[in-house]
Amino acid sequence: MGQGMRLQGISHVLAIASGKGGVGKTTVSVNLALALAQAGARAGLFDADLYGPNIPWMLGVRRKQAAPGEVPVARTRRDPYITPLERFGLKVMSVGFVVGDNDAVMPDPIFAGHIIRQTLQDVRWGELDYLLLDFPPGSGEPQRTLLSTIHIDGAVIVTTPQDLALMDASRSLGMFRQAGVPILGVVENMSYLICPHCGERIELFHRSPRPWAVEGDGVAALGRIPMDIAVSRAVNAEHPLVQAHSGSPAATAFREIAAAIAGKLVDDQRPRV
Repeated sequence: MGQGMRLQGISHVLAIASGKGGVGKTTVSVNLALALAQAGARAGLFDADLYGPNIPWMLGVRRKQAAPGEVPVARTRRDPYITPLERFGLKVMSVGFVVGDNDAVMPDPIFAGHIIRQTLQDVRWGELDYLLLDFPPGSGEPQRTLLSTIHIDGAVIVTTPQDLALMDASRSLGMFRQAGVPILGVVENMSYLICPHCGERIELFHRSPRPWAVEGDGVAALGRIPMDIAVSRAVNAEHPLVQAHSGSPAATAFREIAAAIAGKLVDDQRPRV
């Protein structure tokens, strides 16, 4: 297990990560959090991407300019003081809530991990069953600082079917394993298309005959999320998919994956005989 500090009042802290950008990781993070909340869990969502926070956009939160005095700063006291935003039944925090939509966040990379970790600890999360951390892509900062200082109960890796994305996902697996964080499994996003006319499943991407890089590495596949026009409609409407199009194939897939994640965490806590 991870060796960092546990966040008080939070039963499970989960990292949602990817080896590369453009695989829909934030879309997965937001909709998995919503699916857990719809199942009755107390869920929170933290945007750990300092340079490109996208969670505010997906939740319909806009700020034209930075809010003076609201950016988290270093303090001598350690008690949380930031009230999270409550949106669609989730408790949410992002640096994007305190900077303008078009403002560039450009701290020295040396301090990026510290800023995100401090912000995470300064939020008054209250009692939560799950807190999902939407990691930036890759394996740099703030990922390494969070993995070394915060106890994380499990990681979910998001990828797409292409071999290159799978190879990058394998690199992310190595980062979490090195930190002692259990890998809950892999979510394959934009996996296939369902024909709107006949309902047939269409595999859009070539799959090589060799075993999946992550499957061959002993990591479970949590589920496949189809390409669905409802996803882009939901983003444009600033209303997340699971909330706005609960009957769509993608929303159904998110709920099934959320249930699988919850089941794995319950199984991990059962005493071994």
